[in-house]
Amino acid sequence: MAVNVAQLTEKQVLKKLNIPDFRHLSKDKIMTFFSMLPNMDPEVAKKAIEQFPTYAGTVKEIVSEYKEFLEKALSDNAESVQSYYAICNSILNTLSNMLEQDDLSFDEKKYIIDQMLVVESRVRQKDTENKKHQLKIVGWVSVVIITCIGGLAAVLGANSGMSLPDLHSDDSDDMDNDYDDYE
Repeated sequence: MAVNVAQLTEKQVLKKLNIPDFRHLSKDKIMTFFSMLPNMDPEVAKKAIEQFPTYAGTVKEIVSEYKEFLEKALSDNAESVQSYYAICNSILNTLSNMLEQDDLSFDEKKYIIDQMLVVESRVRQKDTENKKHQLKIVGWVSVVIITCIGGLAAVLGANSGMSLPDLHSDDSDDMDNDYDDYE
């Protein structure tokens, strides 16, 4: 039993965007517009693009702004991490200098080494946190860029050129099995 999903009409889309017509589609509403594309009548989407003359420029501007955001976030993060590493290096140098003193007992040396290991562990933990943070930022920016490009492609009916193999095909002659070469 097929379910017939009603697609959004032009009037519904305009109402959801709170604009009188698509010429008023602004940069701050474009992401909302993109999120509605899968539920929108394709003709309505094309009409919106035609009425939004600066669509490509707006998408380019959004991508540019997110690129700047990414660069600033990564730069700020790098400064913070470098500052943390400098402090840790200073602590390690101080502990290393203390360790060179001849009058230390075995327990004192052991304590200093343990403290050096704690600092090293924290540096490793900070590095892991930093990498996770960078991946999260890159992930969000990628989602925005893919949404912009995918939205444009969906509206214009672009063919991405990707195709999946037919896994249900019974024709095994098309498959290139070279397993016999490895015996």
